Amino acid sequence: FKFREVIARHLPPGAVLPPVPVKKKAIAINDIKLTGFGGLFTNLPAPVLSATPLCFEDLNQAYGLVLYRTTLSSLKQGYLKITALRDFAVVYINGKQTGTLDRRLEQDSLLLNDIPEHAMLDILVENNGRINYGPYLTDNRQGITQKVTLGGEELHQWKMYGLPFANLQGIRFDENKPGIHTVQPGCYKGAFTLDEPGDTWLDMRGFGKGFVFLNGHNLGRYWQIGPQQTLYVPAVWLKKGVNEVVVFDLLKHGHTLLTSLSGPVLNQLAAANQ
Repeated sequence: FKFREVIARHLPPGAVLPPVPVKKKAIAINDIKLTGFGGLFTNLPAPVLSATPLCFEDLNQAYGLVLYRTTLSSLKQGYLKITALRDFAVVYINGKQTGTLDRRLEQDSLLLNDIPEHAMLDILVENNGRINYGPYLTDNRQGITQKVTLGGEELHQWKMYGLPFANLQGIRFDENKPGIHTVQPGCYKGAFTLDEPGDTWLDMRGFGKGFVFLNGHNLGRYWQIGPQQTLYVPAVWLKKGVNEVVVFDLLKHGHTLLTSLSGPVLNQLAAANQ
């Protein structure tokens, strides 16, 4: 509308702007049951082995996530430091989430306490997108681009599992029942039936951070920090009859329902959503 105001001031004499098109039909879909669950840790591909962590590019992977895994010594506690993390990491000890690190917030260290002997350390790193301006244009690598230390000592002997999520091929789904997803991120699958498609917005306010596949196509990403709390679904991505949706959540678990709204939520920060 602001553009229209400016353009209207510069029209030739007697010319007028055409009317604004009528809004498309929008629908709300209630209570899509998420009946299937594909846990990330139970759907890992074959790993790449290396003494030191490899970045996404060295693994021939452009986007998605990489799981970095190693076994710790008998050290009981210490600061875990990831040098030049890109971009977002979730840290697990023996499959239990212990914290997150975020490049945007200049977070690169996490204090680990009461580490069991020979514990398995997992660092799940997500590429949040490459920077297209400024000094980082010359080095836009993703993942763990340098080294990982614990208590000041560098960690070695890594297994790296590439998870590009270009599609959902290879993901095995089990019944989504209580307790199956308490210790790992994963994919939640559901289906819904429509008599007539229409534009809609998936309500992601109960979810954490991840992406959505709709009818086999990557719809886009979401993040609880906001301000956008919905994902737009154009009517042409839906079909009359049965539609399938898969939600991957990196941070939260236990999801059983997904709903949509007839309008977007574009201005709600995470603090207002808790």
